Amino acid sequence: MLAANHVSQADPLFLGEMILAQGRTPRFMAKASLFHRRAVGWWFRSAGHVEVDRSDGRSGIRAAVKAVERGALVVVYPEGSITKRPDGRLMSLRSGAVRIALETSAPLIPVAQWGVQAIVPAYEGRVVLGRRRRRRVTLLVGDPVPLEDLRNFPRATAVTVGVQRLQDTLAAMVDQLADEHAR
Repeated sequence: MLAANHVSQADPLFLGEMILAQGRTPRFMAKASLFHRRAVGWWFRSAGHVEVDRSDGRSGIRAAVKAVERGALVVVYPEGSITKRPDGRLMSLRSGAVRIALETSAPLIPVAQWGVQAIVPAYEGRVVLGRRRRRRVTLLVGDPVPLEDLRNFPRATAVTVGVQRLQDTLAAMVDQLADEHAR
């Protein structure tokens, strides 16, 4: 499983390209409304992505668990949406990625990305093309977040501690990339 920060509507294109270059096929967890849009809905359904009904998040987690158990590489944006922070940094995480990883024993690998928001700014619905300067997008893949030691804890405690570990790891990675891009 991959857990990535979310800075732009175009994030799946860049993250998907990185995953495909490694010979794997990503299965993104995505909000249900995307599965029902004319332009992209057929692609989400036929490509085997995981539909998440936000009114019933547990069904999305169950579907993701089944996909992981079938060997799929599931990609989660644990913030639940594109960041709403003006600086683009990480928001508080939801627990789904950790729940899925704990249930399946799949490694939970953090991925930080930065620079996509300079090409497709979040919530603006436009593409910014740089005529004079190419835009730089960076993806950083971290080591799996340690969760094995949490398996003997009560479920709620394991999830809370796991989410905090993922939050700390991913926030540090995002901060590192943001600082590098600022130079």
